[in-house]
Amino acid sequence: MEAAQGGNVPAFEVLVRRHHAFIVASTLRIVRNRATAEDLAQEAMFRAWRKIGEFRGDAQFRSWVYRIATNLALNQVQRSRESTSEFPIEPAPARSAESVAVGSEIGEAWAEAINTLPEELREPYRLREADELSYQEIADELGIPLNTVRTRIHRARGLMMERMQAWK
Repeated sequence: MEAAQGGNVPAFEVLVRRHHAFIVASTLRIVRNRATAEDLAQEAMFRAWRKIGEFRGDAQFRSWVYRIATNLALNQVQRSRESTSEFPIEPAPARSAESVAVGSEIGEAWAEAINTLPEELREPYRLREADELSYQEIADELGIPLNTVRTRIHRARGLMMERMQAWK
C-alpha cells in the first residue's frame, strides 16, 4: 500500500488484481449489467489511483475502493432511471410466462425495497445477503463495530419484511 501511495504503478496493479473481482461483483449487484459493472469497476480503480495519495488508511483499501465503486454504480442507476431503463432484468427462458412475470415483479420489488433502505442499513444488508460475508467481514469492510453490523442488518431485514409484505 505504501509503495502504491508513493506512485509505484506495479504495487497499485497488485491491489487492483487482488480486489477487481470483488468490485465487479459489488457493482454488478447494483447495475445488473456485466459490461456496465466492468466499466464502473475500472472507473473506480482509476479514481482510486488518482486519489491514492489522499488515502488515510482509516479503513482497508478494499473498503475504500468499494465505496468509490458503489457510489459510481448508484449514480449510474439514478441517471438510468432519469432517462430510460438501461438495466432490464432478463427472465430465465425455461420458466412459464406467468412465473416469469411474477418473478420479475418480485425481483423488481425486492430491488426497489433494497434501494429505499437508508444507506447505513443498505450496505451491510447487501454485503450479508448478496456477498454472503460474515458479520465480522462486514465490520472490517465498512470499518464499523461488529455489534453495529448486527443491529443494522437486523433493522434492514425488518424493513425488508415490511416492504415485501404484499408479496407473501
